[in-house]
Amino acid sequence: MLSDPAESTAGSRLLLFALPLLSLLLSLSGSAALPLIDRDEPRFAEATREMGERGEWSVPFFNGDYRLDKPPLIYWLMGVCFRIFGENEIGARMPSILLTALLCLLLFLMGRSLFGLRAGVVAALSGATSLQFLIHGRLAVADMPMVVSIVAAQWAILRLLEGGTAAWTCILWVDLALGFLAKGPVAWAVPLVGLLLWRFLLWRSPAPWRRLHAFRGSAVAVGIIALWGIPALLSTHGAFWTEGMGEHVLRRGVEAFDGRPHFWGYYLVSSLLSLFPWSAFLGWILVSLQKNYSSRSAFLLSWLFSPFLLFTPYATQLPHYLLPGFPAFFLLLGQAAATVRPRRMSLVIFWSLWGVGFLAGSFTLAATLTRPWEGHYAALRTALWALGGVLLSLCLLALVAKATLFSASAASPWARPSPLFLPIGLGLSLLALAGSFHLLGTSLRSVEPALTLRGLWKDLPGDTIFVSSGYTEPSLVFYSHHRWIMTSKEQSPGSLSGTSAPFFFVRLERERTLRDALQWLFLSGRTPIEVSPPLSLSSVQSNDVGIKAARIDGFDSARFSWVDLEVRVRPRPMEIPEKPQ
Repeated sequence: MLSDPAESTAGSRLLLFALPLLSLLLSLSGSAALPLIDRDEPRFAEATREMGERGEWSVPFFNGDYRLDKPPLIYWLMGVCFRIFGENEIGARMPSILLTALLCLLLFLMGRSLFGLRAGVVAALSGATSLQFLIHGRLAVADMPMVVSIVAAQWAILRLLEGGTAAWTCILWVDLALGFLAKGPVAWAVPLVGLLLWRFLLWRSPAPWRRLHAFRGSAVAVGIIALWGIPALLSTHGAFWTEGMGEHVLRRGVEAFDGRPHFWGYYLVSSLLSLFPWSAFLGWILVSLQKNYSSRSAFLLSWLFSPFLLFTPYATQLPHYLLPGFPAFFLLLGQAAATVRPRRMSLVIFWSLWGVGFLAGSFTLAATLTRPWEGHYAALRTALWALGGVLLSLCLLALVAKATLFSASAASPWARPSPLFLPIGLGLSLLALAGSFHLLGTSLRSVEPALTLRGLWKDLPGDTIFVSSGYTEPSLVFYSHHRWIMTSKEQSPGSLSGTSAPFFFVRLERERTLRDALQWLFLSGRTPIEVSPPLSLSSVQSNDVGIKAARIDGFDSARFSWVDLEVRVRPRPMEIPEKPQ
C-alpha cells in the first residue's frame, strides 16, 4: 500500500474540519446571487413558503394547489432555513449546502475507515469537487438529503455485515426512513439492488443477513414514515400515493418526461461528465479492482452499479438520477489512490477524458469571442466565461491531484513534486472554481425575467390578479409571493377586460432557443445580435384606460432560452361609471 501523507492524529483531526469547510465554501460561492433556476428550485422554495403560510407541514402546496411529487423532508429543512436566513435563494439552498458538507465528512470518515487516511482525503475531495455535486450541492431540491441518507445506510450495512455493533442497526433503519422521507422508494431500492448484486454476482459468498435485523428494522422505519404518511394520505384522500407514486415514479418509468427520447447508453456518457474531473482517474480504479479486489470493493462496486441498473430502462433519463451511486465511485477512487501506481492504461484514460474537458472549457471561452455581444446579452457572455472557468479550474485540479495524490509515491524522491505544490495548486484551482461560480451567479441574476419583473409588481395592491400566458415559469410565483393564473395557450390582455380589479399580465412574445444561439454564433454573418430596449420606468406608457405596457427580455434557465415578454399592468381598480338615473 502506498504511504499516506500526514498520517498523524493531529493531521487527521484537522482534516475533519478542513474538508467539510472546503465543501461549504465552494457550495456557498455564488449561491446567494444565483436566482432560483430551472423549474424545480422555485417549486420547492414556493411550496415551503406556502406550507409556512398555511401552517400545514404534512402536505405541500404550490400556487394554491397540491404539490405531491416529493415527500416532505426537504420542505421541513427549508422551512427551518427560511426562519434563519429568510425566504430567499440562500435560505432555500442552505439545506443542500449543509448536507453536501456533511456528505464530504461522511466520505472522509468512511474512506479513512475502509482504506486509510489518503483514501478518506481523496474520497472527500472528489465528492466536494465533482461537477454534478458542485451543481446539486447548491440546489434547492430533494437530492442531497436522499444521498446523505443512502451513504450513512450503506456504511451501516457494510459494518453490520462485518460484525458491527447494534448501534449500526439503529443508524441503518433510521437513515432508510429519512431517505424515504427525502425522495421516496429510491432510497430503499439502491441499497437493496446493491446487496443483491454483491451477494449473487460480484462477490458470491454467503452473507450474514441476520445481522441486518431486516424484520424489526423495517418495522421501525415504516413506523417513522407512517408518522407523516398516514396523516398526509388521510388529508389528501389518498392522492399523495396515487399521484406521488403513480404519476411521478411509475408513469415516468414508462413515459419519458417532456417527451425526451430514450438512449440506452445515456448514463454511461452522462456519468463521465457528472464525475468530471475525477472520471479521468477511472483507469486507477480499474487497476485497483484488478489488484485489490475484496468484499469491500465488491460492495462499493455493487453500490455504484445499482442506480445504473435501476434507471437505464427507466423512460425518463436525467443525469442526477445516478447521484445515489456516485459516493461509491469516490470511495473506490480513494482506495485506488492509496493502493496503486499509475499504469499506461490509466494515463491513456486520464489524458483522453481530461483533454475532452479542457477542450470543452476552451471552446466555451472561445465562443464568447466570436461575435459582438450587446445589451443584456453581455451577461450571457459573462456566464459563458464562468462556465469555461469552472471546467478549466477542474482541469487544473485534476493535474494537481495527479501529480500528488495519485502519484507513484514509492518512486525516486527526485520525481516527487515539492511539498508546497499540493496546497498551492489546490488553493489556486479551488479559488478559481469558487470565483467562477460567483461570476455565474451574478451574471445570471441580472437577466432573470422574474427579478426584472419584480420592479413592476412590487407596489401593486394585494387584490391584484396575476396572469401569465405562454410563460408559465414557477419563478414568477416565488418571487412575487402571489398566486398566478397560468395558461400555456395564447391569451391577450383583453380577456381581463371583464374584471375591474387591478391586474398584472405577462405574455410570451418571442423565444430564442439554444439552437438559435448556436446558429448565430457559428453560422450567421457578423451582424450584431438584435437587442431589446432595457426596462425602465420611462418605458412604461399609460393609455386611456389606465393600463401600462412594457416589454422586457431575459434568460429563462428552465427553457434554456432567451425570452421576450409583453407586460400589461393595471395598477388600480377600474372605475366603472354610474348608470344614469
